[in-house]
Order: sequence, then C-alpha cells, then structure tokens
Amino acid sequence: MRVEEKRVADVMSRTLFTVSERASVTEIVETMLNNRISAVIVVADNGEFLGIISKTDLLSGLKKYGKELLEKSAEDLLCPKPYTIEGSATLREAAQKMFAHKVHRLLVVSPSSIGKFMPVGIITASDLLRELAF
Repeated sequence: MRVEEKRVADVMSRTLFTVSERASVTEIVETMLNNRISAVIVVADNGEFLGIISKTDLLSGLKKYGKELLEKSAEDLLCPKPYTIEGSATLREAAQKMFAHKVHRLLVVSPSSIGKFMPVGIITASDLLRELAF
C-alpha cells in the first residue's frame, strides 16, 4: 500500500499507556521512561478518559511549579482537550493537523454511543516519518 493511501488506523499505536488521575509526577515519569513513550493517557477510577500528559507538559509544569512539581498529580498537569483525529483520516491529514497545531502526537478517537469520544490509539510524528522512510 502506498503511503498516500494509508490511513491513521493503519499506522497508529493501539497500545495506550495510562495513569490514574491521582498518579504522582514520579509515577508519570517512570511510566514514560520504562515504556519509551513521550505521553500518557490520564483516566479516572471508572476508566473515563480525562486527558493526556506529554513530556512538554511536564517541562511546563517544572517551569510553573519548580520543585513543587513533585507534589502535583496527573490531574494537576493533564491537558483535558488534546488534539484528536479519527482512524479513517489520511496520514496527510494527520501531518497537516500536527503541523497546524505544533504538536507531535494526535490521540486517535472513535465516537462513543454516549456522545463522548473514546481513545483507541495514538499517532506520533515519528510514526509518520517512519512511513515515509520505509
């Protein structure tokens, strides 16, 4: 399949690493480092999607809170409305959206029956570059 024909669902990562809204900054960083990822999904105890925290969010938190960052939880740092895309979108659309919003990842979502979206994957700038290279 040519890269022009590929969809987000063809290359996205379906493995989503999650943390609780009460997770400490240390837990968040450990999850990122242990899994070699640059963002985690934040969920409530009932499994509801709350937001996302990226390495950039952690750096912004460090700038804002200084040493007090270690006293914060995922709930304090999460981005509640990350940029999203549906799996049926083209890779070109994903690249355009990342570029327009100056982000390195998009949460891939699927509409749910209750009107909210459900995260089903994540696509990163690295995923897009990998597809161009191979």
